[in-house]
Amino acid sequence: MKKKQNIWMPNPGKQTVALQIDVFELLYGGARGGGKSECGRAWLLKDKDHPQYRGLVIRKNSEDLGDWTDKARQMYLPLGAEFVGKPAEIRFPSGAIIRCGHLKDENAFEKYLGHEYHRMNIEEINLIPNESSYLKLISSCRSTIPELKPRIFLSTNPGGAGHMWVKKRFVDITDPMKVYVDPQTGRDRIYIPATVDDNPVLMDNDPSYIAYLDSLPENLRKAWRYGDWNVFEGQYFNEWRPDKHVVEPFEIPDTWKRYRSIDFGRSAPFACLWFAVDYDHNVWVYREYYSHRPDLNEQGKDADVNALAVADMSKDDPKIEGNRYQYTVLDSASFADEGHGEKISDLIARVTKNEVVCMPSSKKRIAGWTIMHQYLRWDDKEDKEPKIKFFSTCKNAIRTIPSLIHDDKRPEDLNTNMEDHIADSCRYFLQTLRGTKSKEPDQPETPGKVYFDKLMNKNKPIKGFPGNNFYNND
Repeated sequence: MKKKQNIWMPNPGKQTVALQIDVFELLYGGARGGGKSECGRAWLLKDKDHPQYRGLVIRKNSEDLGDWTDKARQMYLPLGAEFVGKPAEIRFPSGAIIRCGHLKDENAFEKYLGHEYHRMNIEEINLIPNESSYLKLISSCRSTIPELKPRIFLSTNPGGAGHMWVKKRFVDITDPMKVYVDPQTGRDRIYIPATVDDNPVLMDNDPSYIAYLDSLPENLRKAWRYGDWNVFEGQYFNEWRPDKHVVEPFEIPDTWKRYRSIDFGRSAPFACLWFAVDYDHNVWVYREYYSHRPDLNEQGKDADVNALAVADMSKDDPKIEGNRYQYTVLDSASFADEGHGEKISDLIARVTKNEVVCMPSSKKRIAGWTIMHQYLRWDDKEDKEPKIKFFSTCKNAIRTIPSLIHDDKRPEDLNTNMEDHIADSCRYFLQTLRGTKSKEPDQPETPGKVYFDKLMNKNKPIKGFPGNNFYNND
């Protein structure tokens, strides 16, 4: 921004465009230093002369809101604004009011329901963990006054718990700087990317900040300096690159061993992945099933529907020696007796007539994530490809895995408040593959296969498993 005789003026370029364009939702920013907050404060002033105008600014917590308010005083006080209370209510001579709030409270997304705000400025929208919470929040952006149109100004950097849905809603939906009209609602939105290069005042006054951004490690530099949404601060699987891990589907040889892995979810999504292992022990994820059916909340009913769907989708795979799969892994929690009668693992086997019979996953989460990192890893300098790749038809795997972030309190683990169900399913399977090599090129041997071979040969249950029908999925 530029100041001339104490009058705030927008920077030419992105900041000016953001203040001129008229759409329902505007996401501004992407990189650090692009002048997001200043632009948002100015944007809120557009209707300040209307006595019935009501605006709302939202920050993550009271500390961030206090910083925003301090800077707003510099812009708003010369306009006759009065700051009252805490959180502040900003009152203008016309009667217009801008209220301030934060999202620290548990009921933060619901407490504005029933209010009417003509303009909403939500900063660091990526900190909102899911799109449904965001939609609840913006339901208060509406207008019964014809001359006051409801408008939303958003700002963020890549990363955070909401990275995935923000990227999908604003960044991936269309090209930057291009208006997208939602066919269902008729409302329009736009993403305006801005970097420090779009903020000449900061570049002139603090050139060392640009040097700092340029000195960051590669992934962090891409996110903070250039606003790259494919790599970001806090990304758990920072090895992920679409050009490295996503391939077009191909016909899998019948001699490759096949496997399945399931993360069962009742209130959370149910996820199943299908895997093929080639002669060099590369893993190919060639199919997925991902379902969230909160309407099926009766005990076992969701297991019936999802298990039958998995069994039905599996019928296209060939049978080798009577079996389609070497084994199927299921999250260990589904084997627990919770006092509800039939265990989920037994229910799945029963309703599918032993088409989906499972072994329990390992409970060692961190060890599993370490293995998954190793399979995703690649190195162009050493001409090393990742050991796991995903068919492009596995849309939910491609969408969710790269968007997961570290847990704040336990950085070695990932944030379980996100869509981690497919990642869990992948982890369960990869943990069964560690520590062995094939004896013959066409017979990949794994800890899981060795285990089940023993099970078949003994023809009797092994501790923790029901019997040899575990291996026979026919």
